[in-house]
Amino acid sequence: MRALPHPHLPAFFSEGGAFRAKALRDYLLALREVYVRYAPLPPVALYVLSEKDWRARLPYPYGLPFQHAGPEGLAVYAPLTYPERLLYRLREALLPLGPPPGEIPAFLDLNLGHEYAHAVQVAWRLRTGARWLDEFFANYLFLLALKEARPDLAEVLLSWSRYLAGLNPRRKSLSAYERKRGGLEGALWFQARFTLKAEEIQAQGGDRLLKAFLEAAPLDRRKGHRLLLALYPDLKDWFASFRAAPGAASSPPPAP
Repeated sequence: MRALPHPHLPAFFSEGGAFRAKALRDYLLALREVYVRYAPLPPVALYVLSEKDWRARLPYPYGLPFQHAGPEGLAVYAPLTYPERLLYRLREALLPLGPPPGEIPAFLDLNLGHEYAHAVQVAWRLRTGARWLDEFFANYLFLLALKEARPDLAEVLLSWSRYLAGLNPRRKSLSAYERKRGGLEGALWFQARFTLKAEEIQAQGGDRLLKAFLEAAPLDRRKGHRLLLALYPDLKDWFASFRAAPGAASSPPPAP
């Protein structure tokens, strides 16, 4: 394992990953510059791992970027290369939509910023314990920083989101999403819908939601849901629409 030291985003990488690790770190550092205007952030480590190193360290399937918080601190993980089996699954899921708006590996790299937004949530005590709410707010955080730091990439993200919103997963209820029962197609569809709605509320209120959440931290499920709907009451009907969507099973209200 090799290292690129940095006070805010140290990078660790497998053999052959130096250039990729530096490029991904530079991307995340640009997002960090936006976030630290709101509140301090602790270091977040970046790991760019080969399949061998990934399997030696992690219990998760190789390929998809993810965020982890543990005793050693906050970290985000990305593969050295995306395995063909993952790319095949994604191409298969996207087949009904026609050609995608870009290369799939580049889209996956872009979404490392979404995982970094999850690390920011943890650092700022903004995780609520409700998966749908935490994912919605991570999309909001990610898009907010991306628009400021890399507006060109924000347009790419929105293009992908409009494209992926055309998927038609079998399960569309928030309860199925909460229980991770929607599969890959459902996960892509929800993330797309969350991103597009985040764009709408940012057009209405800019960073108002982030400032309100920071002021109310630490969040829990009830507090986060109540504050979100107090600021954007129209979201109540929007979230309810998932329960009424074709193919959606009956589900409980998003928060107790």
